[in-house]
Amino acid sequence: MNTWLSRIPNKYWAYFALTIWGVLSFLLLNKTPYGIDEGAARALLFVWSVMDNVISPIVTSGIPDFRTVFLVPTGFLWTGNVLAAKIATILIMSGAVWAIHAWRQINGNAESALLASGLLLVSPLVIDQIDTISVAPFLLLTFALGAWSDKVYREAPLVFGGMYFAQMFLCMISITLHPAGVAYPLALMWTWHKTPIGKQKNFFFGGVIFSVLFALLLTLGWHNIEWFTNPIKSLSSLILGSTSSTDLGAFRWFTGLVAIVILLLVLWKQAGNLCADLLGRTLLAALALGILIGDDTWGLIALTICLYWGFSSLLQIRSNSSSGFFGQRGIILLILFILSTSFMLVDKAHYKKSQAGDLAPRDILIKSLAENIEGISTEGSKKPLLIASQWPGLTMLACRCGAIPLPPPAKDEQALLGMLRGINYLIFDPRDPSNAPLSHNLAVIGAGKIDTVALQEGGVIVEIKDSAPDKTAK
Repeated sequence: MNTWLSRIPNKYWAYFALTIWGVLSFLLLNKTPYGIDEGAARALLFVWSVMDNVISPIVTSGIPDFRTVFLVPTGFLWTGNVLAAKIATILIMSGAVWAIHAWRQINGNAESALLASGLLLVSPLVIDQIDTISVAPFLLLTFALGAWSDKVYREAPLVFGGMYFAQMFLCMISITLHPAGVAYPLALMWTWHKTPIGKQKNFFFGGVIFSVLFALLLTLGWHNIEWFTNPIKSLSSLILGSTSSTDLGAFRWFTGLVAIVILLLVLWKQAGNLCADLLGRTLLAALALGILIGDDTWGLIALTICLYWGFSSLLQIRSNSSSGFFGQRGIILLILFILSTSFMLVDKAHYKKSQAGDLAPRDILIKSLAENIEGISTEGSKKPLLIASQWPGLTMLACRCGAIPLPPPAKDEQALLGMLRGINYLIFDPRDPSNAPLSHNLAVIGAGKIDTVALQEGGVIVEIKDSAPDKTAK
């Protein structure tokens, strides 16, 4: 039928669909400053500090990862607004899905790319990663842009041209975001090793190596990364969403094991196709490297492979059937219905959790500190507060006061008190093995010098009496 709707180009329908998804995703998000990633908090504070020319204690934690590059517009236009950063992350995720979908249309199957993109957008893991401003959306976009940049460069190769430096910059961004980001520089060098253009191979090898080393020296490696996390936890999050609990339970174990089986099947069937282009090689290398961490970022990489290459494998198998439409697409439609329904039910639970103000134990602890500090301010104290925190970025966002990292281990009580001079509160998780020396030092400090304000599941808040604010000051 030749109607005005049929004359609208498909790309505008795609823009409309992504806009609707973006609005609905925003409604699902937590609107408070709690729950975001510690690295994201540091990146935001760093951007806000630079944009407003304000000296911030957050710089003592070092230069944050290159999420700052993507968050600069939000810092310039909406300084101090965490929601603006979440909206930017929604745009980043939509751009990543758009770029991967376009790539798979050309290098894979257009139908499977469409199905995979739709499911990826509504998956609870994506919503969780947006809500926490995690590195995962930024990493996926970097991988996709890297593949497209290489394609554009090869169509018109120009030594030291714009596309060359764009790829070097993407290597820098990728390497700082996550250990799995090492995959893009490795995949790029492997691509130029196997399919070089003239003598440009050496230029790319030198540029990639320099970019990687420079970025690692600039950021001093990766921060806030927990190595050797149980991958079952992140794989169960593909369907059930993220969890802060260490006790997974039988159902999460079962879901994670099923996800592992599906992932291995997809890798077995699609290994050749994954290695056939730069994006596939990058995701495959990221999956191999990211298993050393096994966090939700690694889980999202696994989900991307399962959806984009798994549906392609299913369509290839079912297309050979001669039993009609339902014989060819029946199983795929059933899988699509089950997954989309499951995803949306978990998304609904995420929304109810956000509306109820249900926070992770760490965020409940930080909120308690913020409320305690707010009570001191209400009583009239004008003395600026300084907090030593295991999570300085999150603490500074929530408490709106100065926060620095925890002090290093001290040899005795007097040495620790000397390092704590000027600090009003300590907030940390005493069950974290890296905090064991600090916990021991605090335990032997004499009475009257420190006071435990709160002891919760997420950690402990300790008030340093020598630095306590004068509550009678006017």
